[in-house]
Amino acid sequence: MIRAAALALLLLGAPLGAEVVRIHELSPAQLGALRAEYDFWGIDRAADAAVFRLAPADRVRLEAAGLRIETDRERNAELAAWNAIDRSGFRRGAGGSIPGFSCYRTVTQTHADLEALAVQYPDRARWVEVGDTWQADNGSAAGDTIRALVIENPSSPHPRAPLVVMAAQHARELATAELATRFAELLVANPADDPDIDWLLDHRQVHVIAQQNPDGRRQVEAGESFWRKNHNETACPSTNPGIDLNRNSTIFWGDFSSGSACSDAYRGPVVASEPETQAIQDYLATVFADQRPGDLTTPAPLDSEGLFISIHSFGELVLFPWEGLDAGNENNAPNHDGLAILGRRMAAPTGYDVGRWQLLGPAGGTTVDYAYHEFGVAAYTYEVGTTFQQSCSSFESTIWPDNRDALLLAAKAARRPYLEPAGPSITALAATTDDDVRLTGTADDTLYFRGGVTEPPVSDPIGDIVELRVAAGAPADTGAPTWSFPIAAPAPVTPFDVTLPTGATLPANGRLFVTAIDSAGQEGLPRMVRVPVPLFADGFES
Repeated sequence: MIRAAALALLLLGAPLGAEVVRIHELSPAQLGALRAEYDFWGIDRAADAAVFRLAPADRVRLEAAGLRIETDRERNAELAAWNAIDRSGFRRGAGGSIPGFSCYRTVTQTHADLEALAVQYPDRARWVEVGDTWQADNGSAAGDTIRALVIENPSSPHPRAPLVVMAAQHARELATAELATRFAELLVANPADDPDIDWLLDHRQVHVIAQQNPDGRRQVEAGESFWRKNHNETACPSTNPGIDLNRNSTIFWGDFSSGSACSDAYRGPVVASEPETQAIQDYLATVFADQRPGDLTTPAPLDSEGLFISIHSFGELVLFPWEGLDAGNENNAPNHDGLAILGRRMAAPTGYDVGRWQLLGPAGGTTVDYAYHEFGVAAYTYEVGTTFQQSCSSFESTIWPDNRDALLLAAKAARRPYLEPAGPSITALAATTDDDVRLTGTADDTLYFRGGVTEPPVSDPIGDIVELRVAAGAPADTGAPTWSFPIAAPAPVTPFDVTLPTGATLPANGRLFVTAIDSAGQEGLPRMVRVPVPLFADGFES
């Protein structure tokens, strides 16, 4: 193991790297120190190692201090292929896809497609400005405006709990913006394809910020493969311009980050120095209610609403506050257990590791810590995939479908993120109608995944499912009429087959919402099924 004194000496400088390597057997504290000063790429779970780009001299010194380092041949090959792409016909601001990756839209195309959704579906989406980038107000080149697609049914009579999904804060992480964009398209353009998506527009307000760092992403589109930061030209202008937007936020600014302008983790000269940071923080204040005091010890109320997700790559991780405090359970956020339980639920479809300090070490000034600290909302970093230049085949086959399900679960959980994820899930649901309405399916109280993390809570909230609840027209929390059905043989996973009372009045919208309740009295997230609306003899709807 590397000695602390030797590590401190090695971190005095951060020369540019020349080779992608894997570093093994790092403690969280060691990983956090290296992340602050060297070009950290992500976690390689298969190799149980951290991935960095190191200059040869840095590798020699780190190995001499006791670290075990090996060349990452696969990622070096990916990087070489990326750098060899012919971009001679590509121009800044072009639409279409990023050269060499047909599945990843450019900034221009991303914004054009999301704006088109708002034009085509004005009853369920609007295209809003979040704020300008550094280049827009100060730069030598044309800058951008950060924008969000807001997805909801504004005429719905129901409260709509907010979810904010933000992506591409670090420019070189290609898969993140496309993941957010496809999630927006799924919600807006295709709700009727899945009845369990259809209802979310009436009961949630989803904000998708697909390109949070458009100036930096445009540099990557043009071939600057290492570009991570924004494009603030005053910071290290000759070799590595910009400021790390995920080290620049108000909370824990200056901790576990770099004060060197040429570092990829440079936090900026002062707290929240960047217009991109200010724009996001101001925007979140318009979306979320303030539900907890601004301290480090008071939990948000268990019935708090709202959820924030920042999508990054890579590492196959789900992380949550406090990201900016040192390792150890004594530094956990006051809502740690609730955050962990929802994180484990969201990781069930992806198989990602879930935790705070055991996985990635601390980083101060993150947007996730800001969202939780200021508003009490459940806040997460998704580290998706296994590389910056994720292939389109792996994005289409794994990253998009797995994270699609995780994001849909997050949208459901946004109403009560510290409560309802601890209840059972409805994993299958079908309705048939003859004389009466019959509902069949499966309820499951075991769908949690944490990976190898031992952070609390030690046990997931798994119990026997004892009751099924069916609400007519809207989720039960709205005061909709409900029917309850006891489970004859309670178990953590159970099939069900229930029939509504003969002559039961069905809702005009045909929606039935089904939830399950476990032996602790915890009701889970709803699932919706649509049944045919009953007709009078004259053929008109009742």
